[in-house]
Amino acid sequence: MENRSNIAGETVPSPAEPARDCALCPRLVAYRHENQALFPDWFNGPAPSFGDARARLLVVGLAPGRKGANRTGRPFTGDYAGALLYETLIKFGFATGRFEARPDDSLTLLGCAVTNAVRCAPPGNKPETSEEIACRPFLTQRIEAFPELSAIVTLGDVARRSVLKALG
Repeated sequence: MENRSNIAGETVPSPAEPARDCALCPRLVAYRHENQALFPDWFNGPAPSFGDARARLLVVGLAPGRKGANRTGRPFTGDYAGALLYETLIKFGFATGRFEARPDDSLTLLGCAVTNAVRCAPPGNKPETSEEIACRPFLTQRIEAFPELSAIVTLGDVARRSVLKALG
């Protein structure tokens, strides 16, 4: 079986993923630059989606955590929420391998993908409404890119609201 686990590893840029230097949200760009100055070895950019390009299940979270996906570049990787999420996906057959809280572990998602409603880490883990709106086209296009999608699980109110608006 081929490894289909890194949606963001697409060789052709996808409209479902923001550019690495996305400038749509001035407050998030400023926060990203602060983090780049403090932690130059961190990912510090819009966290790309992760998972199987033929996902049937999509998990949507709020936004990258400052010390999680903002550091590692993979949604829910590097923080406690990721351990809960990915171990659950393994338990129910949506993932194989081992989650080790780093993007180069052996974790592979099967029939599942993970993304965020807002792609850049927000200060205080609280995106503004304008940032949700600015990121929504990426979420809409990501949802549309899964022809076999049959279920979406949202983690929190911002993710739920963003998915409902993305679906019209």
